Formats: sequence, structure tokens, C-alpha cells
Amino acid sequence: MADIESHKAIDYQVDDRGLQDSGFAVTPAPAGDLEVSGTCPACLGKTASPWVYGIAGTKGVFKREKQEKPKPTGPRTVYCECGYMHPNRPETAWDLGCGAYWQVRLPS
Repeated sequence: MADIESHKAIDYQVDDRGLQDSGFAVTPAPAGDLEVSGTCPACLGKTASPWVYGIAGTKGVFKREKQEKPKPTGPRTVYCECGYMHPNRPETAWDLGCGAYWQVRLPS
């Protein structure tokens, strides 16, 4: 059965929705990173965001054996990436959603 999206065309607004304890999946992504996916608590659009972690800017600098990235812990902030053009979205907005953001606990 396919998921039915219930997206709401709300006005763009930067809005902290706090810790979301359910409704989000945190799954492995390529290169050992993570992806957070679920439904935006503000506009109800489907959203998926990569969460990249590790040491930035060192690719090819050090000739060492491949080391595993440290596993991230604690809640992490993600933003709505529903892909809809919400009304009153400023030209300077860098996200692709309604402006909402929230925290998701990473699996231990």
C-alpha cells in the first residue's frame, strides 16, 4: 500500500518544532553517513535529509589506513526538505521546505 502525502501549503516560517520522538526513521546512507526521513511536523510533507558526519576536508591529505567514523550520539537537528515552494519563502532561504526544523534522536 502506498503512502498518501497530506502536504499543507503553509506559509514559510522558521519554526523550532522541538524533539520528535516518533515518526522518523534514521537509516544508514552511503559512505557510512545517515539519512533521516519521515513527515514534517509543520507542513506534513514527506522529507528526507542526509546527515553527514566525520572529519571534513581531509580526503586524500593523510595516507593512513581507512578509519571508521566515530558513531554520532545524541539528538540531531534536521530541517524540512519537503521540496514544495511554500508561500512567503525568502529568496535567501537555503532549505527546500517550509522552514520548520526539529531534533531527532539517533539510534544507539
